[in-house]
Amino acid sequence: MAIGWLKVIQSVPWSDVISNAPKVADGAKGLWDRVAKKAGIDTAAETAAPTQDITPPTELEQLHTDLARLNARQQQLEVQLVSATELINTLAQQNQTLVQRVDRMQSQMRWLFVKILAILMVVGGLAWWFGGSSGI
Repeated sequence: MAIGWLKVIQSVPWSDVISNAPKVADGAKGLWDRVAKKAGIDTAAETAAPTQDITPPTELEQLHTDLARLNARQQQLEVQLVSATELINTLAQQNQTLVQRVDRMQSQMRWLFVKILAILMVVGGLAWWFGGSSGI
């Protein structure tokens, strides 16, 4: 059984996996950086010093500010969504390649088992045939 796993591991296109690993890692790092950066921006914006203007904003000005903040956040979320989708797509493609290779190896192992079983049956039949005739 260990030989089967060894063959499966050897059949993995490690050159493809290794060549795509930096892309996957960069995508994950970029996604993480954007999320961490956004969390830092939110805390910095809340702790910023108030403006010199003493007059409180009107309700309309406050609504415009809130709307602008929500639009900016929506755009950031869209960028993060696209990045996450690209990363998931890359991982899915690699997973699909690995599954195809394992499937192919499993099929080859079945055929090998059938061939070995057929050879053993032929050898057993020959041994029985020649073993039975030598007793006469």
